[in-house]
Amino acid sequence: MNEIIRCMLERRSIRKYKPEQIPDEELNAVLEAGLYAPSAGGRQSPLIVVCQNAETNAALGKINKAAFRGRMSTGNVYVSKDQPSIADDAGIASGFYGAPTVITLFAPGNFLYSEADCCMAAQNIMLAAHSLRIGSCMIARARDTFSSELGRQLMEEWGIGKETEAKFHVVLGYADGVRPSPKPRKEGRIKRVL
Repeated sequence: MNEIIRCMLERRSIRKYKPEQIPDEELNAVLEAGLYAPSAGGRQSPLIVVCQNAETNAALGKINKAAFRGRMSTGNVYVSKDQPSIADDAGIASGFYGAPTVITLFAPGNFLYSEADCCMAAQNIMLAAHSLRIGSCMIARARDTFSSELGRQLMEEWGIGKETEAKFHVVLGYADGVRPSPKPRKEGRIKRVL
């Protein structure tokens, strides 16, 4: 099977990580894949910010979880039983699930396709990570996380302009435990129109 298609079929969101950091060589390969993601008009609008500072990631992860506002899963509606999310388990302390590397994708706040561009970059990052046996998960609430006092302070420290908005996070690290198996695909999700 083609390697890219194999990665697409096998990759799963990981929500439990070992503290071990990703080697720079592998991280750089993953980041380069993000830089080559498609973008509207070839504008390359996403700014990819990588944070490997455990203290900063823990603080931002708590803010990210608080931005979730406690909307919890029910017995019939849940995110994952194999890899529980903060919606499934209120005991999870961080919206970043203890990942040692947190990537935040920023883009211009006034560009129509900023979110789509960031989604494409996130997908490339996650597929490249999977190909290197690195776990990943895309995390929402980035705008809320960086609207906090700490988030605004960090944006200033990192030289990120006020016209730029945080769109999504991608967390990376080595899975702590067994990777989840793929669920059977639901029927009837493709319609061919002739």
